[in-house]
Amino acid sequence: MTLLFLLVAVFPGQRFANLPTGVMPEPAVWQFTVGHRFYPAVFAPDWQRDPLRAFTSPNVRIALDKLIGDRWAAGITDDISTRELGLRAAWAPLGWLTAYPEVTTYVIALGAESTWLNLGICVHHTIAGKYAGAVQPRYTTNLSEHFVSLGLGVKAAVLPTWWLGFEAEPVILGDSTTGRVPMNLTIEKEQGWHNFIITIGNVRGQTAPAMLRNQGQTGYSDILDVTKGYFRVGFNILRKF
Repeated sequence: MTLLFLLVAVFPGQRFANLPTGVMPEPAVWQFTVGHRFYPAVFAPDWQRDPLRAFTSPNVRIALDKLIGDRWAAGITDDISTRELGLRAAWAPLGWLTAYPEVTTYVIALGAESTWLNLGICVHHTIAGKYAGAVQPRYTTNLSEHFVSLGLGVKAAVLPTWWLGFEAEPVILGDSTTGRVPMNLTIEKEQGWHNFIITIGNVRGQTAPAMLRNQGQTGYSDILDVTKGYFRVGFNILRKF
């Protein structure tokens, strides 16, 4: 769903938590991102047996990104809990259009089945410096399974450095989906060269295909039914240096 690039100097509110839409690092700056999604879902079956795990179980993804030239950025990612390593890039040919290729693989199970290609094309726009929206079709494949999803995100400034947002990525084509739409409400705070984003939704995985498939028991699955009161808390922290 992480995955945090856009064109240089665009409205910072276009950054989203799971969709690969964010702000390109400035020249000569490295951008470091830590994302955390808690494994157990609050109010899912049996969560009350150990509710503290809903807030302490590790599910961390880190990324390091760098601008290359005027229109390209490149980065590396590491899902610490699942041992998933990735290479990603961003290309912004136009001020309202950005492409995001990414390749990830699981180092504990190397092979074609565990290596995934993501390609997202994002159209983004801002209004009056207070509102932002993004639409992103994305293709995900390991050459044997194929997904086409449509990322949607909106954000609004509620205070000078605070933002509220909503993001979702329904699957349009794919055989291993659950009928649930990956989604998050987001609360973002900008503080200097830091961004803090709180997420409340049904997504455990922070990138496709994990955020598009349902795996494991209900309380630990990637996609949950929020209509039944199941939700998962998470956060992103961005730091530039």
